[in-house]
Parts: sequence; C-alpha cells; structure tokens
Amino acid sequence: MRCKMYKIGSIGAGNMGLAIIDGAVGCKAFSSSDVAIFDICQDKIDLCKSKGYSVLPSEEDIFINCEIVLLAVKPQIYESLLNKLKSISQKVKNQIIITIAAGISTSYIQGFLGKDTKVIRVMPNTPLLIGRGACAFSKTENVNDDEFNKILRIFENMGEVAVIPEDHMNDIIAANGSSPAYVYYFIDCITRSVEKMGVGKDVAKKLVAQTFVGAAEMVLKTGKEPKELIQQVCSPGGTTIESIKVFDEKNLYSIINESCVKCVNRAYELNA
Repeated sequence: MRCKMYKIGSIGAGNMGLAIIDGAVGCKAFSSSDVAIFDICQDKIDLCKSKGYSVLPSEEDIFINCEIVLLAVKPQIYESLLNKLKSISQKVKNQIIITIAAGISTSYIQGFLGKDTKVIRVMPNTPLLIGRGACAFSKTENVNDDEFNKILRIFENMGEVAVIPEDHMNDIIAANGSSPAYVYYFIDCITRSVEKMGVGKDVAKKLVAQTFVGAAEMVLKTGKEPKELIQQVCSPGGTTIESIKVFDEKNLYSIINESCVKCVNRAYELNA
C-alpha cells in the first residue's frame, strides 16, 4: 500500500472539527503540512489555508489520502457521506476513522465502510474550543492500544478524557456533550435575575461565570460529593438554603432528569 499524503484529514471544518485539528497541531502531534481539510464553505477554506493546511476538493480525496480521517459533520449528513465513501472503501486499508457526531455508532460506520474499518468514537464538548474540554471515548476492537493512545494524548492537550464502553456513548452525552448548554442556561438565568435587582449585567455575568468555574474546581479538587459541598454553603437560617428550598419544592432534579433523558433519547433516534 502506498503511503498516505497526509497524516490527518478532516471532512468538515466547523468549530469543533477545526478545534480538534488545531489542538493536534498545537500539541505538535502533527505539523500543519500533515493536515488536509475538505469543506464546502469558502470562508472556512480560506481560514484553513491561512493556517497552512492543505484543502482537498472532495470528501473522497480526504478519505483516500489521509492516515486518520476526522468526520466532523452533523449526524444527519452521515448517511450521504458514508455512501460516498463506501464505493472507495475497499481501496483504503489500516486507516483510522474518528467520529464526533452524537448518536452515530462505530457499527453504523462499519456497516457502510466494512467491518475491518478502524473507528474511534468521541463525544467532545464545546469547551474543547478553549482547551478545557471533557471528552468521552470508545473504539472498535481492531484499533490497537498504540493507535488509541495516540489519539487520547491529542485530546488530553485539550482537556479531560475518559474511556467508556460504547454502549454508554449515547448516555454520556447528557454528562458532557450537551451539558455545557445547561451551565450556560443557569448562568443566563442567574445573571438576568440579579440584573433585575439593579446589578450591572457585565458585573453579574462575570461573577456568576467565575463562580461556576470555582464551584466546578471545588468538586474536582476536594473529592467531596456535590451534596456535601451544598451543605457547606447552606448555613441554617441563612440565604442559600432559601434558594435550595425552592429547588426542592419545585423538584428541580425531576426537570433536569427529564431533560437529560430527552437528550439521550434523541441520540438513540439519530442512529435508528
């Protein structure tokens, strides 16, 4: 088999796909000359060229010419994309496919490209864009440890990683893939509430956002359970406990749990 022209290529140059490629180059796993991109948007093409990445004319060119292929497109596009690649899949051997789409299983991809296709499935999240991601990983059995660890090391430079069984990759979306939106929602709600009380929006947003950062660090660094940390803030007869009483009276857990279930159910529907 002839050597591939590029070490890594991305089909799609959206925010997440480009963040992963930029992170891989930034941690020196690859040089810019090792990278090839395909996208249909001229602005994204121009941006990739400005970074020193090669831009190829089609999805098939990425698939044939790259050792590692990142599929950075929306789940709804996968069927048409994989049908394009199916016709040339027999010409490609020992390639690694990385999929980052919600609900798309490794077996779904192998169903189009062949059961010998090496696939790594990643559920990233948007904080990866600033190097603070939390990504879950699974793989097909034919991806060896060296290949898998190389990909893990790339993502470790962009945040935290966790390896889980693939049958939980849809379930984990509620924990890391979609949950940044939940945090943004809470930040927005608290900011708007405090703003109504007369505090400037910029000040409120800054303090609320930093409080979320600090609270998250408390969970990670103290080793204490969230419930224990809640109790540390809730002095008897104090202010915080009044807020928590409202959450409990309105059964906020039930609302959040329902939202998580809806999120995960949608992931299963996308692969149906």
